[in-house]
Amino acid sequence: MELAKEFVEFINKACTPFHVVEVISSLLIAAGYKLLKEGEAWPSIMAGGRYFVTRNDSSLVAFSVGGKFEPANGIKIVGAHTDSPVLALKPRTKADKGEYQGIAVQCYGGGLWHTWFDRDLTVAGRVFLSSPKLEKRLVNLKRPIVRIPSLAIHLQTAQEREAFAPNKEKHLVPIIATEVSGALNGDNNKRHSFHLMKLLAEELGCLTEDIVDYDLSVIDTQPATIGGACDEFIFAPRLDNLISCFCGIKALLQADRSLDTDNMIRMVCLFDNEEVGSETTQGAGGTLVPDLIEHIIASRALRSTLVANSFLLSVDGAHALHPNYKDKHEENHRPLLHRGPVIKYNANMRYATNGATASLIKSIAKTASIPMQEFCVKNDSSCGSTIGPILSSLSGIRTVDIGNPMLSMHSIREMCGTTDISHLVNFIEAFFISYGSHAIES
Repeated sequence: MELAKEFVEFINKACTPFHVVEVISSLLIAAGYKLLKEGEAWPSIMAGGRYFVTRNDSSLVAFSVGGKFEPANGIKIVGAHTDSPVLALKPRTKADKGEYQGIAVQCYGGGLWHTWFDRDLTVAGRVFLSSPKLEKRLVNLKRPIVRIPSLAIHLQTAQEREAFAPNKEKHLVPIIATEVSGALNGDNNKRHSFHLMKLLAEELGCLTEDIVDYDLSVIDTQPATIGGACDEFIFAPRLDNLISCFCGIKALLQADRSLDTDNMIRMVCLFDNEEVGSETTQGAGGTLVPDLIEHIIASRALRSTLVANSFLLSVDGAHALHPNYKDKHEENHRPLLHRGPVIKYNANMRYATNGATASLIKSIAKTASIPMQEFCVKNDSSCGSTIGPILSSLSGIRTVDIGNPMLSMHSIREMCGTTDISHLVNFIEAFFISYGSHAIES
């Protein structure tokens, strides 16, 4: 339960990918990890060393080098993503709605957008200022400033009552103020929401005209919490995929106590933009991992051997059995909360798992007494994907897709089990410590 509480505290701070990287960077520095900056010359990577690098302030790679590391020995990698479906602010935020003032947003990823209605929302992210030099700052306004109101049932047609299908451009506009309040406050900004810019400037201690640009999102103000009659659930935003980010970093730090005897590198890669395809500089489809491997291992021949001896855990959310929609799940592959991480399979390789990689994972879990589950979709159902197939195809590293079971995936509020946090941390730690003893004999 203590680990679940720690995770809840983490997720309440990590409200955007930028805040995720900021919070995790602080944890790593406190644990003795050294920040490497991409724009500067790096020192030699030393056995026993612990390092991390960030890109775009929204992706992060942390790695520790075993005390007995040799270049050809390989890397044990955990991959996850920092982003979640969200409403991102448009370049011009002004969205006048006649008698009301809104803020203009665009849908990022495949969210369950109907869950964003009637929520107390705020704005958070990264802002660029010119004061006088160009600088970047993180911001979270925290208090409720916008809301997307539903249409009263009395004003809906019979068809609308049966199927709620809002138009994402017309109906998904958060309301920030009335038109009257804007007029009374001297609103003459043709580009941006006057009230939003004013609130941001007040929070950042700058003038509104100092705001040059931003990467801002609308987020829920309701904090994550532990709930259920027996305190066995976590109700929270962004469980997909901050569970994996938290558990990966937590396991890496816990495993450091055995680093001196390890002959491989341990690495946690947290990428941005998974929800929109990963094809960005800070995404899994970018060059972050190849660049890092090239820096660690200068010899191309040794890099090939290192890749052949490496292994990747792609860790992302898994669909728990929904008690009200049991027919949506394949009858023999129905993951449950509290039953451990889920190995994800797909014959069309939407997940990177195969028999060899799954067998190795099962062996590690069995030795560590950690329960594991299996999942695949029905033949008449579509299947999501992860960074697993992307990273495995780009790098040639053997990969398995796993993840913690959850309900309401891509809702503004998701749900998981408290004990599954410790299951995943313990499993990833076991992977870092004992992977070498579970190699498949040829």
